[in-house]
Amino acid sequence: MRRKTYKKVEVDFTGIAHKGLAVGRTEEGIVIFAKGAVPGDLAVVSLNRKRKGVWTGQTESIIKYSRHRVNPKCEHFGVCGGCSWQQLDYAEQIQQKEQLVRDAMLKIGKLDPLIIESILPCENIYNYRNKLEFTFSTFKWLTNEEIKSEKRFELIGALGFHRPETFDRIVDINQCHLQIEISDLIRNFIRSYALEHFISFYNIKQHTGILRNLIIRTNQIEEVMVVLSISEPISDQITELFLELKNRFSNIVSAYYAINRKKNDSWFDLECCKVFGNDHLLEKMEHVTFQIGPKSFFQTNTLQSIKLYQLIRSFAELSGQEIVYDLYCGVGSIGIFLAKDAKFIIGIEEIPEAVLDAECNARLNSINNTRFYAGDVKMILNEELVLNHGNPDVVIIDPPRAGLHQDVIQNLILFGPQKIVYVSCNPATQARDIALFSGYYKVTRIKPVDMFPQTNHTESIALLIKL
Repeated sequence: MRRKTYKKVEVDFTGIAHKGLAVGRTEEGIVIFAKGAVPGDLAVVSLNRKRKGVWTGQTESIIKYSRHRVNPKCEHFGVCGGCSWQQLDYAEQIQQKEQLVRDAMLKIGKLDPLIIESILPCENIYNYRNKLEFTFSTFKWLTNEEIKSEKRFELIGALGFHRPETFDRIVDINQCHLQIEISDLIRNFIRSYALEHFISFYNIKQHTGILRNLIIRTNQIEEVMVVLSISEPISDQITELFLELKNRFSNIVSAYYAINRKKNDSWFDLECCKVFGNDHLLEKMEHVTFQIGPKSFFQTNTLQSIKLYQLIRSFAELSGQEIVYDLYCGVGSIGIFLAKDAKFIIGIEEIPEAVLDAECNARLNSINNTRFYAGDVKMILNEELVLNHGNPDVVIIDPPRAGLHQDVIQNLILFGPQKIVYVSCNPATQARDIALFSGYYKVTRIKPVDMFPQTNHTESIALLIKL
């Protein structure tokens, strides 16, 4: 069979895109997205697909290296997929993220560029996550060195992250720079202990094996919660594993397990059973404390989240007399953070477990001017809600990446809050939604925030004032 050949072109790369792709143009002005390049590279790219008028490809060779290139810190970079831009210096990362927000707001939102502020960088560009989830598997992703060694690696235990674009292969992680060191120590111990004591790893094709998933949560004082997902009722083997964890790691203050007999790895319909320690981790964010359970939804970059919430507070400029609606509120962390400065906080969140967490955290902080509702925002945000609680003076919005449903936008326009503070993890959908408020609201501030260094993800806060 004749091997398919692909056209090769020279590309001048100038920006970043999703999933670690770099974006650039050929001399003819054709836009190319490709793996393996960074902004500033001049490279030869092998084209492989054209979709919606845009080519994607693979970088074959670098003609001229970018001055922004750096050596990746992590031994697993480029394989595990957890970080997409470790080979790009941080100053350029945040410049590119700010530009992503600017481009979206100017091209989609049609906004005045003068209202777009400089990005808030992240002080800790490594070890900033408070939660990581790992997968056990009998299918280990083999490195080139392991393949060349001609050793047999079938059905050995791997504990780490899913290899991108594969459903079964797990990259065995030795050190991850996204969470503090204790996470590595605990994960590596669990792997070694399981292999030494013949505790089986999950085989995703045959649906056999005991160990399935591992969640490690940490707080700012380096306390740890460990949550282990297993495929069958807890046995003496697993009990002994937990006992070893308790004896070896004084940082572990809470340990749980969950039994998962399903064919998928989702946690949220599983019952988590405590083995030892506290029910929750406690985390302090400025003046409020949050309790975090094994399945809690919580911002994964605690220190930067505090700065994000402080920005939200400065955008909202509450006087203590405002009724605030907190839409897509999750565990209510923004509303609880703002509660002391507001008359009343109404939170709406689709996931019932998150609402229970919000109510618990309000009680924990002796806050009695909040009320949380479980349900779809487009259904809960209605005239009955406003009749019961009053017209909102300020609305905080932090929706999923897909942005706002048009019914939500229409109801916000109908209820007419004086201010809308729109927090987004997707500047493109944020800009699209902002454009739909035009004629009713004026955007006065846009502030990009880097919540996740070494990745392409960018947060953005917008302030909309009623006309």
